[in-house]
Amino acid sequence: MLNVIGCITQDHNYWLVALAAAICICGSMLTIRVFARLKDVPADRRLMNVFLAGVIGGATIWTTHFVAMVAYDPGVDHAYEPILTALSLFIAIAGVSLGLALASTTNRSHWVEAGGAVFGLTVATMHYVGMHAYQIPGRITWDNQLIATSILLGSIFGAIALNQAARPVSKYSLHFGVGAMAGAICLMHFTGMSAIKIDLDPLVLVPPKMLSDTTLIILVVAVMSLFLFVGLAAHLNEKIIEQNAGEACQHAKLHDPLTGLPNRSQLSRYLDRLCSTAQSDSNTRFAIVTIDLDRFKEINDMHGHAAGDATLEEISERLLGSISEGEFVARTGGDEFVAIKSDYTRLAEVSAFAERLLGRIVEPIMVGALDLSVGASIGIASYPEHGEDLKTLLSNSDLAMYRAKDSLLDTICFFDEVMDQENREKIALANDLRTALTAGHFELNYQQQNDVETREVVGFEALLRWNHPVRGRVPPADFIPIAEKTGLIRSIGRWVLATACKEAASWNRPYPISVNVTPQELVQPSFVENVANALSESGLEPSRLELEITEASIIDDQKNTLEVMRRLKELGIRIAMDDFGTGYSSLASLKSFPFDKIKIDRSFIDRVQNNPQSAAIVRSTLLLGEALEIPILAEGVETEDELGFLFKEHCSEVQGFLFGRPMSVEEVRSLTGNAEAKNKVVISGKSDTSIAPLFSANFTIVSA
Repeated sequence: MLNVIGCITQDHNYWLVALAAAICICGSMLTIRVFARLKDVPADRRLMNVFLAGVIGGATIWTTHFVAMVAYDPGVDHAYEPILTALSLFIAIAGVSLGLALASTTNRSHWVEAGGAVFGLTVATMHYVGMHAYQIPGRITWDNQLIATSILLGSIFGAIALNQAARPVSKYSLHFGVGAMAGAICLMHFTGMSAIKIDLDPLVLVPPKMLSDTTLIILVVAVMSLFLFVGLAAHLNEKIIEQNAGEACQHAKLHDPLTGLPNRSQLSRYLDRLCSTAQSDSNTRFAIVTIDLDRFKEINDMHGHAAGDATLEEISERLLGSISEGEFVARTGGDEFVAIKSDYTRLAEVSAFAERLLGRIVEPIMVGALDLSVGASIGIASYPEHGEDLKTLLSNSDLAMYRAKDSLLDTICFFDEVMDQENREKIALANDLRTALTAGHFELNYQQQNDVETREVVGFEALLRWNHPVRGRVPPADFIPIAEKTGLIRSIGRWVLATACKEAASWNRPYPISVNVTPQELVQPSFVENVANALSESGLEPSRLELEITEASIIDDQKNTLEVMRRLKELGIRIAMDDFGTGYSSLASLKSFPFDKIKIDRSFIDRVQNNPQSAAIVRSTLLLGEALEIPILAEGVETEDELGFLFKEHCSEVQGFLFGRPMSVEEVRSLTGNAEAKNKVVISGKSDTSIAPLFSANFTIVSA
């Protein structure tokens, strides 16, 4: 230790020692920082960063060594051999790169410390190669014990340095790592310097063309400055790139990629801040405005998703340009937006805000040569009038929006207690619906389908009914939408199909049976298999089963629907288009899909003989069916006048209250000649004589 201290205090120029120390600390700091970030660098860039740290670290060791060597004054002429001097730089860079590469393989093993030991050995190797480049008029002898000590100190402190950088345990760990690396370099160097002993010999001459102290110091400082500059620039550049990437990632995380508007995540943060403010300031008020576009799906279906995207982008730009201080707008998905209005005193200000947004939405939109337009349904819930927590406010705003969507007059609705009560009833109904199937509360009724000319029964349609234990008979219009929204319609649909097939198979007369299929059922991967199983288990002939599909099922997923229909036709099943005329792509659907029957919606049959528009639509549909050789069935026939019109226009089949209301299982079994019903006379329609008068043609004789 005394030799080391004496070497530093007596044989060196203090200013150059200070310069060497400064270079060592700066280089160590940059090396450790680059190394510490290796674990966060992607694998494809890690090798380059290891080399960058190796260059900086190697140059730091080399520069520190030779600046300290220039600071060393042996009292005689001396110089430096160029090739060994350059070789020592290569050794420093290669060795440090190898050590850092080993240490960066994982931070869960001893590879980190092994890499640190390699770092220390590199310092020693570079030092002693550099010392062999040291030329003096004499001979250098070595103290092997001090050499071993210098190597050991370099390895220990190198291991500590990389350990602290790779496994930081506190905010000061990187500082400890920098100090340990500087210690490894300095302790190794000065211990190694104290290990030499110079024996002067005037017969030994310093070879010519050697590097003088002045030349060496200029060269060393220039090389180190270049390496530090390049290393620092690369390090800062990568940090800037990562910062920009992080900002871009954060922006993408909080913004909608199509429109650039804030997304649901940023909306949640914004609302959280408003709620926090409201909890500390009782005067804070804000309103949530939920916006759902109307007719947007038609744009997507008729003009393609590119037109739909352009429409969303234009509307988003308009909404963003319409808000001011205290206002916020976000796209929450699909064609849904949520706007926030805060810092208002009267609800009329919120209403004016919603009107302003609506006015911008409904303006015509030009997409290329297309002149498009959409509407909007808007619901509003305000804090604290309509709720004091976010979940309640968002839910109430949604309810108000759906009320606006269902309304024929109002496009903007504020939440009210009536909506809340209706929503509670729907939730209760949904909960009861979950157990209705297992509890046996469902049953099927059957409505007959009749030939227009002979009035004979030609088939039946199975209709689902729900006998609620408390509410009584729940109308399908009340529970079918809930079943579709909750997904329960899939299991209910399987039950309807299996039950209808089993019932029809038990009839003595082989009437066809029609079953409605919802869009949710049609997209099930197992749907065709479910139909095949129902036929197999019931024994019903496939030709007697007719599945009714609405245009909504086709429009939502045409490719899948066409494939499903093809497979169903291969089974021998008939397929009917239900509610024809209520969509906007009926002609295209008839052209593309293999339908066996068209059912005209009841809305066109009501008083058709007195309504020129309805009459024209029905006549056109009948002519279309005749041209395509597809039979037509008219739904909702309730009077003789309606039947007479359809007979005159050559409609083939009808269905409606004129021939009877939907029948129970027992009634349909009597009519179809089920084995349990023998020699019975059934008056079809007698179950409710208030709907239609009894006609002689309505009597059906059923014999054994």
